[in-house]
Amino acid sequence: MVTAMAVAVSAGMIGGCDEPAEQPTRMSPSDLPTLHQPTAPPTSPTDGTPKGMVAGRVTAASGGCLEVTTDDAVVWSLTGEPGQAAVGDTVVVKVTTLEQGEEPCGPGLEGRIVSLEVVGGEE
Repeated sequence: MVTAMAVAVSAGMIGGCDEPAEQPTRMSPSDLPTLHQPTAPPTSPTDGTPKGMVAGRVTAASGGCLEVTTDDAVVWSLTGEPGQAAVGDTVVVKVTTLEQGEEPCGPGLEGRIVSLEVVGGEE
């Protein structure tokens, strides 16, 4: 017994059975999207530092005072234990405000060291 489906297939009435599958279109490197050349440096920092953190280079150290200068030339005078930090080291410091009545240890922006990490030595 021959069915209608078998007749249709044998007669080639169902499309696509004998045709090869379509190949995906290949893209050339010139078709890929590209970034445009920047026209000027960014106007705001691209790598923000969280509040309560100071990142920069140690420019002075004495007793319980550490002077840290950021990439933006902001000077911080930080009171507390500087740990292993030495002049020339790059540090990331978690800071808090000075306690009531506590005197700043230098002329820069004041803060108290909560924790300090040396992330690079003197270059």
